[in-house]
Amino acid sequence: MLKWLHSKKSAPPAPEKKATRHYVATALQQKKGEAAEAIAAQYLIQQGLTLIERNVAFNQGEIDLIMQAGNTLVFIEVRWRKTIAFGGALCSITPSKLRKLSTACEMYLQNHPKWRNHDCRIDAILLQGSLESPQIEWLTNITG
Repeated sequence: MLKWLHSKKSAPPAPEKKATRHYVATALQQKKGEAAEAIAAQYLIQQGLTLIERNVAFNQGEIDLIMQAGNTLVFIEVRWRKTIAFGGALCSITPSKLRKLSTACEMYLQNHPKWRNHDCRIDAILLQGSLESPQIEWLTNITG
């Protein structure tokens, strides 16, 4: 499995009985998050990545975007903050969020065996300001 996702002492999560599911935005804030994810996906496509899936959810966590860069499967966490109050988008990626995201990535690989032999990494797209013209920052390999 992926060495970067868990320490040597922890075991990989047990596979869920349900297959991968996708979540749908319903609340206003979720719809804004969905818009931020669409901006991030378009930005990464312009950078040469290929969109595989979006909004993948498991009981243990969710993955905003799954993309491919060459032979590497890239799990993307999208964070948007309108202001830099409380540290902005970057500070919203907590250790707890990273653990949940890492577990969700492992669940995805368990449910999609065709990707198991590919290199994998977790990136973050940070959006700051108005969604009409946000500042975009791309952080690669945020767990490495």
